[in-house]
Amino acid sequence: MRYLFLTLAMACAACDSPSITMAGATKTVVQVEQSTFSVYQLGDRVEVIRTNIEYGRDAKGIMARAIAAIPLATGCEVVPGSLDGDPALLTAKVHCPT
Repeated sequence: MRYLFLTLAMACAACDSPSITMAGATKTVVQVEQSTFSVYQLGDRVEVIRTNIEYGRDAKGIMARAIAAIPLATGCEVVPGSLDGDPALLTAKVHCPT
């Protein structure tokens, strides 16, 4: 049973689909240091999904890397105060230059 749980957990960790509210979003894959993210953008909203497994010392700084992935993927600035989420899924609003 323990191995089944571990296998399912690892499979879900690799899931890479945006939420239903982001249907039709543009996807960009970005690598920031050792972290890999799928960044979905729909208008002024983004969802950042970490697609690699990190734990222990490797996990330190994931949030900072996820935030850094947003302008790399979108060319837009994160709107201050709009960040929400955790090290696996982060959402934010962005302001894009016209």
